[in-house]
Amino acid sequence: MHIVLVHGWSVFDTSTYGGLPNRLVAEATAGRLPDVTVQTVWLGRYVSFKDEVRLPDLALGFHAAFEREISQNLKEGERFACITHSTGGPVIRHWWWRHYHDLKRPCPMSHLVMLAPANFGSALAQLGKRRLSRLRSWRNGVEPGQGVLDWLEHGSDESWDLNHDWIVGSNETSPTTGPAAVFPFVLTGQTIDRKFYDHLNTYTGEDGSDGTVRVAAANLNARYIRLEQQVTPGDVHDCDGILEKLKQGDPHPDLDLGVFKETLAVTEAKSAAPTAFRLIKGASHTGDDDGIMYSIKNDDRKSETVSAIVRCLLVKDDQEYANLCMAFQKETTAVYAAERVEKVPKVLGLRHMKLIHDAYALVQIRVRDDVGHVLTDFDLKLTGPKGTADDLPEGFLKDRQKNLVNKSTLTFFLNVELLYGSDAVDDVRTATKGISKLGLRLYAYPVDGFVRFLPAIASADKILLQQVVRAHQPTLLDIRLRRIVSRGIFELQSLKDQPPPFDFRNQLLGTPIN
Repeated sequence: MHIVLVHGWSVFDTSTYGGLPNRLVAEATAGRLPDVTVQTVWLGRYVSFKDEVRLPDLALGFHAAFEREISQNLKEGERFACITHSTGGPVIRHWWWRHYHDLKRPCPMSHLVMLAPANFGSALAQLGKRRLSRLRSWRNGVEPGQGVLDWLEHGSDESWDLNHDWIVGSNETSPTTGPAAVFPFVLTGQTIDRKFYDHLNTYTGEDGSDGTVRVAAANLNARYIRLEQQVTPGDVHDCDGILEKLKQGDPHPDLDLGVFKETLAVTEAKSAAPTAFRLIKGASHTGDDDGIMYSIKNDDRKSETVSAIVRCLLVKDDQEYANLCMAFQKETTAVYAAERVEKVPKVLGLRHMKLIHDAYALVQIRVRDDVGHVLTDFDLKLTGPKGTADDLPEGFLKDRQKNLVNKSTLTFFLNVELLYGSDAVDDVRTATKGISKLGLRLYAYPVDGFVRFLPAIASADKILLQQVVRAHQPTLLDIRLRRIVSRGIFELQSLKDQPPPFDFRNQLLGTPIN
């Protein structure tokens, strides 16, 4: 078995692989991993710390390097396995999907084992490359490249497109079936290496992450949900009073007056094919002691990460893959329970402090109109069972980001335990009640003029809550608003009725034409 290792973003030397390459050979020598030798382990190295380099460029570079170096070394019918870390996961996923799946060509890769992959991006990316280079977790202060950083920011167009295509494509045809099956695996941790924690950048110590990548952002068990605004001419007429309030500066007028019923309807909902996902106990993104890859030593000590990798590489067919998916799910539940409460050594003069580790969901929301135009000027709020934000649990919204380049996309990081409610946790937190329904309200601008938008509502609903918010998992929520165009935007006047010149600077809006 040929194994290719692909590192993460802005790495500048191959020491980032730690002892993993030689440990894989040792596992093979011990009989736990067949047909692996020093000659069949390949170390990838790519340049991502230059601004001009973008993720598709790296995928193209990998494709060319594979054809040059490895393709000719594969025996007839033989394929290779790939083990990636961090951004290496999206790089190889892009290569697989764009160079093979989209072209309906059989992929020469049989297994893709991703360690802490930034599949749906990283919250750290929004800090910018100069601030990132100053973090203690960034070795030797190397300034990362902007091109790949743009992909990694939550809600980037490039990552949205790849993940949307993954969800829809794998839903229609599972990649783990057939003679050219590819078996994907995600292994990640939720441990923070306190040596790398930066008090000025709390994402490095964020609950629900490994200090760099959120657990939910690594997971490929994702969903795509499309909400489309349903508007009739009567809705436009009845909304005059609400629009007037908006113009007068009231950003959230009362919509509970019978003016609107539910105006956002689910028109598409798909889930990706099941992907083997495993939490690794005590694993952080990087670090000598806890790093999910870098801490691996070539010795006889038991390693949960190495053991999981070996189990992944031994999968031979769809049934074995399904069995491992179920096994990983049970083991993830056990790891989550074991790491639920962390005792942090002496903080602010206290002897110790207990921290709760909750499960989180990542929800990326993109707003466009029904003809595909990007909308960036809008207000969006989530609502609870009674239709207001006031009945949402306190502290449920861990974080919210708007993509700096693509301002039509918001990313919400939601505490699943607080939203659904949970039992008491040790002596740290009492039981929480949670909610049973979730909705949203969206106000896009302009609200008056020849082209305008009406407020959009998804009424609080149990099914919407369960579809959008799932522990450790991401959701793409695609919202399409009706673009209201008024008659007055274009009129034809008979020369007989109105001789020129005719000043139409005060043209009346007129009724909607769509």
